[in-house]
Amino acid sequence: MAFGGSGIGTLPSGKVCFVPYVIPGEVVTARILRDKKNYAEARLESLHEASPHRVQPPCPVFGTCGGCQYQHIAYPLQLTIKRDQVIEVLTRIGGLANPPVEPTIPSPQEYGYRNRISVHSLAGKTGFFERGTRKVVDVAECPIASPGVNAKLAELRKEKPDEGEYALREPSEFYGFRQVNDAAAELLLSVVEEVAQPGGTLLVDAYCGAGFFARRLQSHFQNVIGLEWSADAVRHARRESATNVSYIQGDVIEHLETAMAAALPSETTVLFDPPAEGLPQSVIDQISSRPPARIIYVSCDPATLARDLKKLAPTHSLIRICPVDMFPQTAQIECVAVLAAI
Repeated sequence: MAFGGSGIGTLPSGKVCFVPYVIPGEVVTARILRDKKNYAEARLESLHEASPHRVQPPCPVFGTCGGCQYQHIAYPLQLTIKRDQVIEVLTRIGGLANPPVEPTIPSPQEYGYRNRISVHSLAGKTGFFERGTRKVVDVAECPIASPGVNAKLAELRKEKPDEGEYALREPSEFYGFRQVNDAAAELLLSVVEEVAQPGGTLLVDAYCGAGFFARRLQSHFQNVIGLEWSADAVRHARRESATNVSYIQGDVIEHLETAMAAALPSETTVLFDPPAEGLPQSVIDQISSRPPARIIYVSCDPATLARDLKKLAPTHSLIRICPVDMFPQTAQIECVAVLAAI
């Protein structure tokens, strides 16, 4: 299985062919849709030998809607596939031999976990985009969305909405970014707390949002400095912060060096939770010029994580990778990487 959810086959010519909605070991007939220079893309036509891990998807539009990739795979195998994909990406992009990737931590809920979705209304249909197109698949209920979110979807459909995009979410007091899976987010917090090694002088929480990690870790460090560009998120974080926690509103690039100077590098832990595009080169340069004792890197994109770990390799060694399944039934993967100064 490739990162992104497609199965990998080989054509008689030796060219790699990507086929979605299959499982390793299955025998299928696939129709080639796009034959490119280095690879081909195909559509599953028929299934001749099914994997014992194949299950019946609960969603009637699975395979047409572009939201989920893995509803046809039993959940334990989904977890194994995601771990294997992290290993493959870290090896291929990060240049890491035998990366220390632990088993994927399962989500407490396999379905009904999403606290928000975005749907589109177009041509009399309300739902999600069809895979690879801008056509809307009509969706009455989303199996991975929470009951509260599905109730909002039902209300929206009754209103016969105008064409456009609609964000449906559970009520909450969160400001700024919020994980879509609250139960798995608690597991993610526990992992970060475990690897933080309490007792340090300084924690710099970069891309801290409204203090999601800082609040949990504030009792483990003498001082915590959060860096966040969103003024609303920082205002909310400050209202709930302890006396040893301070927040700086602004770009991480501009304030990271000053924040790290508040303690000796040997007594500093830096926590990164960047957007999917990963760390800017200027942030990597600042870390490399003053290497902290420990880096905790929370990533929602193993490819950019692998790229950044390769850049950090001259100053830090990777000691743990903990995948956490924030997104069951989809190909998305969340990871916690732990690095120590060399």
